[in-house]
Amino acid sequence: MIAMKQDFVVGGKQVHLTSDKVLSALRGIAPGPIHIHAVEINGRTYPVKKALSIVTGLDLLDFNTNQARNIFRGLGFKVVRVD
Repeated sequence: MIAMKQDFVVGGKQVHLTSDKVLSALRGIAPGPIHIHAVEINGRTYPVKKALSIVTGLDLLDFNTNQARNIFRGLGFKVVRVD
């Protein structure tokens, strides 16, 4: 994967995020239950909101699922729907 970066504002907070930071932050973190939307990182599937919360330190209520999905897509990660 080619390292990618994004700058965005979520919950009023300016965030600079790279794909490498995502990979590093989630290494060794258990994914947890997935309800519908997930992102594939380090060969594991994480709930998109939980993953973004862990990586950024933002509260889950500070952003919505679509924001999380778009951020991970923009960083080059595969976002999936699990039904």
